[in-house]
This record gives sequence, C-alpha cells and structure tokens, in this order.
Amino acid sequence: MKKKTFDAVAFMRKRREELSRAYAGLTAEQMEERIQEALKNDPLWRQHADKRTSSTSGKNATRE
Repeated sequence: MKKKTFDAVAFMRKRREELSRAYAGLTAEQMEERIQEALKNDPLWRQHADKRTSSTSGKNATRE
C-alpha cells in the first residue's frame, strides 16, 4: 500500500481551529465581510463565480 502524503482529516481539523480563532468574537456581518474580501481576488473562486454567472445568463442571476 502506498504511504499517505496528505491527511485530509487532519488538514480540515487544523483549518477549522485556525478559522475558529480568527473569527472568535466577530459578528456574523464581520465574518461575512472578511470572507467576501478574501474571496474577491481568489483566482479559483473567480473561476467558479464566472462559471455560475455564465450558466445562469438566461435566468435572473440576481439574488435578493
């Protein structure tokens, strides 16, 4: 059997702890603002958002 080089479970546990510390004491609005700011220039997120926008071009893509 091949030795595991990446432990997804350990990674996710560590990342959840980091996020919990980073967002401790913030309101939901402050968390949302930080998340949106972080995603704004993320190339993977932009690619995903662009695909969503183009796939809904025939529909009303605005959310209220």
